[in-house]
Amino acid sequence: MNTLQVCRTRFTRPVFLWAVAALVAEIAVDSLASFGWQTAPRLLVLVPLIPALLFLLALVQAIRKMDELQKRICLESAFIAFTLTLALTFVFASLERAGIYHPPGSDIGTFMMFCWACAYVFSTWRYR
Repeated sequence: MNTLQVCRTRFTRPVFLWAVAALVAEIAVDSLASFGWQTAPRLLVLVPLIPALLFLLALVQAIRKMDELQKRICLESAFIAFTLTLALTFVFASLERAGIYHPPGSDIGTFMMFCWACAYVFSTWRYR
């Protein structure tokens, strides 16, 4: 199987498709809020949760089908992302308690996804 076919099959997997759908829904809801839809129904804000939950279900199914090395890489990268996010949360909580800095609340999830992606690349490189 050539590289193009491998990439094509990875981009058509349910995990990838639900992740993209969740990202598009989140961007759409954020852009509606920035264009003055301040009085948008509260249920509209919850729309990105549907593809995000379906992404999590597809991720669990994908992890259950992996071999041992792939599971180790995936779970190790999730642990690294969790640890970095936990440390950042402790730092932000301490800064807020001290009255020095009030962190934005919604950026932690984005940071965690970024950490997971970097940790996944690192773990994949480590076990090559």
